[in-house]
Amino acid sequence: MFGTRTLIPAALAAALLVPLAPAGHAEQAVLIPGATVLKPINPLYPLVATSYPAIGLHFHSDPDPQLVDYSQEALAADFALRDGLARSNATLRQARSTAAETDGKVVVIGESMGSMVAARLAADLEHQPDAPDPADIRFVLIAPPEAGVAEYFPAGTFIPVLNYRVSRIPETPYDTTLVIGEYDGWSDPPDRPWNLLASANALLGIAYVHGPPVAATDLSTVPADHISTATNTKGGTVTTVLAPTRNLPLTQPLRDLGVPGALVDRADRVLRPVIDSGYRRHDRPGDTRPYLYDGQIRRDAAATNPLRQLRSATDDPAADKQAAEPAAEPRALVRRIRAGLREKVTAGLQPSPRKPAGPQPASRPADGGDGTPS
Repeated sequence: MFGTRTLIPAALAAALLVPLAPAGHAEQAVLIPGATVLKPINPLYPLVATSYPAIGLHFHSDPDPQLVDYSQEALAADFALRDGLARSNATLRQARSTAAETDGKVVVIGESMGSMVAARLAADLEHQPDAPDPADIRFVLIAPPEAGVAEYFPAGTFIPVLNYRVSRIPETPYDTTLVIGEYDGWSDPPDRPWNLLASANALLGIAYVHGPPVAATDLSTVPADHISTATNTKGGTVTTVLAPTRNLPLTQPLRDLGVPGALVDRADRVLRPVIDSGYRRHDRPGDTRPYLYDGQIRRDAAATNPLRQLRSATDDPAADKQAAEPAAEPRALVRRIRAGLREKVTAGLQPSPRKPAGPQPASRPADGGDGTPS
């Protein structure tokens, strides 16, 4: 999925930069929420839906983002993905029309199952006759299961209980940001699931990390070495962000029950190295301990996922904070990178070139990628 990979020695400041975009060039945001069960009759759904407008709130500057309403059925995933693709295409057309009138740009943000819809939308969009220029649209995939637990299985595997056929995040020419919550069982399960402590911790991470906590990630709090970039074979820039989780999900119930934090912190210090040994990103160079990927037990040291090259803040006690500062040495580089990020995050400041009226031929040949749902 990824080509050349480099680590970015900078913490993003998107939340501070977004207000700089003027109303005349407003960015249009399309939000795609995650899965639920029995949506039409689920009594908890209205409560859950109140959190949807906050999905990726630090990744766009639109004061009134558009929400995609689709089935979201977790137990009929392939149907939900097809439904989500059709409905998000319709919503995106409206957003693109508004953006064209204001010389603005569009960002599509999907969370959990919504990230799966967004990935398919990017692949589908590439081959549409009026496909947008990559400079005019970007994608944000928050807590994507297809960059996490789905990698346990070979692509194409059918999982009956979910009515879901495993897929990989497709390559597209559109810039894409992946936001992963550390220890989220859906998007950040252990590479060695036989590490039972790591697996139990990830399961509790579904409750404590997945969903609203990671969807509200503020990039200004993410340590520099938790961010990587890669350029894929189609020229798209893929940025991967590992949002740190300060407290272990495994011991969070103790905190919820009122056990003194200092006591639980001691338990965390003992348990965390054992849990982290289940993740390849903590391995030393050349480590050949087995791990699970694509349905096979492997021992090669080559990384298969950008998360494998990112480390946890807790590898360094000084970085075990919710807000980490870049090291003193690269501050000049940090300033240069932030200047580039400012231009990218507030891209609505720059009007897009007007395109001739009427449908235009696709700028990229269709290749029948596997991003479109079956």
